[in-house]
Amino acid sequence: MAKKSSFERRSESEIRAMKPKQIYRARGLVEKIWNSDPCNDAFELRFPLIPTKFRANHSDARASRLNYKHGNYLALSQPKTQEEAYRTKETPLAIRQRDFDSLRSLREEETFLMGYRFHPVQGRDRRWRYVPFVWLPEGVELFGYAESVGGIEIEPYTDSKGVSREGASILTKVPSRTKKKKRYGVKLMSVPVDGVTEKRAVAWSLKSLFEDGEEPEHSGYNIRYTPEKERGVSDVFTFYPHTIAAYIAVIKYFNSMHNLTPIEMSPLALISRNMARFNDRLDNNVLIYDPTLKAKEKTRHLHLDEKSTFNARAIGIFGHDGTMYWDPARDGLLKDYFLS
Repeated sequence: MAKKSSFERRSESEIRAMKPKQIYRARGLVEKIWNSDPCNDAFELRFPLIPTKFRANHSDARASRLNYKHGNYLALSQPKTQEEAYRTKETPLAIRQRDFDSLRSLREEETFLMGYRFHPVQGRDRRWRYVPFVWLPEGVELFGYAESVGGIEIEPYTDSKGVSREGASILTKVPSRTKKKKRYGVKLMSVPVDGVTEKRAVAWSLKSLFEDGEEPEHSGYNIRYTPEKERGVSDVFTFYPHTIAAYIAVIKYFNSMHNLTPIEMSPLALISRNMARFNDRLDNNVLIYDPTLKAKEKTRHLHLDEKSTFNARAIGIFGHDGTMYWDPARDGLLKDYFLS
């Protein structure tokens, strides 16, 4: 189904018409794209962004799915137990800052991270939470679109005595990016809203549930991955743009009441404006050569895993604060990031 105009990208033929510069090596490429002119510069990558182990005997489309599902996700150095969480003074932001800045020691061309992951420290649902880098800017973009059409509806349930220990449940209505499709009902669970010690444990349990099981189209990429050292983990929870947009709306809602707990304890990174611009260029100014395509033209848009790789490399070059940190004084409002 067709996307709404707010989410349309340059077509592959439109990018080809810009006479993209052919690039044959990864080193230095992130900075080239980061500093490019979105109206005049275009790039055609002539080297693969998918690790060799996933490309063997597969089309790039199949290899990208394997990479997205089974590639590397950075495990945050978070508290391991509820007791540790209660004792620590570190916020999820501080933990991400330390762990993401560790990527600066990696070579650009050798960085192939898909995102990051964390795990709950309490409750029955101990599934790993996966955050693919590709969905963070798309979540911000969806939030911005929602703000332009009346906002995301918020219906919080915060009166229960268990909210301090288990977090709040919040019902939201998030617009679809597809034409003529109704809003998604997204229920956020384990949302930290109470500024007490228990919030340090609650934050790591954040997850969502879609009403009527009607998940967005990208849930088909859902990760089913059991790391070698974590036998017994049969399933994971993956964050997608609609959940990320809903959580940003929750942050806005509680900020208006001078409650900073949801943003202070957010396990979801809020990107910088420059990171949003970088991702816009990945969508609109970059093609990659794909010899496995059956079509006459052998160039295409980047796949999800390839955009995640670029985001990881940008973090390694510009650091956490330049990419995965929203500074309102520097960046302005999140809702304005993707305005034309």
